[in-house]
Amino acid sequence: MSSHSPLYSVCPLTMPDTTFEADLELVRASGASGIGIAEGKLRDGEDRAQLAALKASGLRVAGGIPANLAPLPLRPPVMYPGPDDPAVRIGLLRESVERLAAFGPDCIVVTTGSSEGYSKDEAWSIAADGIRDVARVAADLGTRLAVEVVRGDLGFDASFVRTLTEASEFIELVGEPSVGLCYDVYHVWDSPDLLQQTEQLAAQTFLVQVSDWPDPPRSLADRRIPGEGIIDLPAIFGALQRGGYDGWYELEIFSDDGRWGDDFPDSLWKLPPAELLDRSQQAFDLLWAKRAQ
Repeated sequence: MSSHSPLYSVCPLTMPDTTFEADLELVRASGASGIGIAEGKLRDGEDRAQLAALKASGLRVAGGIPANLAPLPLRPPVMYPGPDDPAVRIGLLRESVERLAAFGPDCIVVTTGSSEGYSKDEAWSIAADGIRDVARVAADLGTRLAVEVVRGDLGFDASFVRTLTEASEFIELVGEPSVGLCYDVYHVWDSPDLLQQTEQLAAQTFLVQVSDWPDPPRSLADRRIPGEGIIDLPAIFGALQRGGYDGWYELEIFSDDGRWGDDFPDSLWKLPPAELLDRSQQAFDLLWAKRAQ
C-alpha cells in the first residue's frame, strides 16, 4: 500500500460566512493543498477576478458544488431551492457546470433529487437522463460529475440514491465514464458490508467527503470534526486505498448555529474558521496515519 500523503481539501460550505477570497487564505494557511468551489460563493460578474485569485493562491480544486445540483427537487428545499420542473432544473444544472468548470474542479458534485411525486422508474429515468446529458457537457469542459449518496433518515430528501448499492446501479444506468461516486462518509458510514463495498467502489469514486457522526445527531446539520464522532474513519480510509482510490479527501462540515433552525451552543460554525480548519487538518492527519493497512 502506498504511504504517500493524501490529497486533502476543504469544502467552502464548512465556512458559511466567509468570502471566496477569505476561504483561499484560510485554506492555504491551514496546510491543505486543495479547496472546493461553491457556486454560492461566486459573485456575479466577478468570475474572472475570482479565478485569478484562485490561481494566485496555488490551491488545486477538488470538488465543485453547483447552485443547481439535482435534476429533481430537494424536499424540503432548505438547501438548493429551485423550480420543480426537471427540464428547467437540468438546464440550470448545465449552466452551473459550465460556470464551475472554468475553475478546473476535479469533479462536480450532483445528487438526483427526491423521487416524491414520481414512480421509481420515472424518477430514475429523469435523473439518469439529465445527469447523462450534463455529464457530456462536463466531459467536454474537462471535468466530471460525482453522484452523492444522501441518507434519508435526517428529514432531508436530497436524493433517492441512499445506499452504495443504489449508487452503483444508478451510475451504471447513466453509463458515462465521466460519472462516478461522491462518497460522503457521513451518509454511508453505517451501510451493511461497508468496507467490502467501499473497496469494490473505490475505482468509481471521484471524491471523498469527510466529517464525523455524533451519537445521535441532533439535526441534519450536526456534523463533527473527524475523530470526534463514532465513525471508524481509519478503516474507511484503508478500504478506499486498498481499492485503489487516490483522489481528494475533502472536509465538509455542517454545524447549525441557528440559520437552519437549531442554534447549537457547541456549533462548530461558531468557532473562528482558522481554528476549525486547523483542528480538522490535525485530526485528519492522525486518522490517516491509523488507517487499516
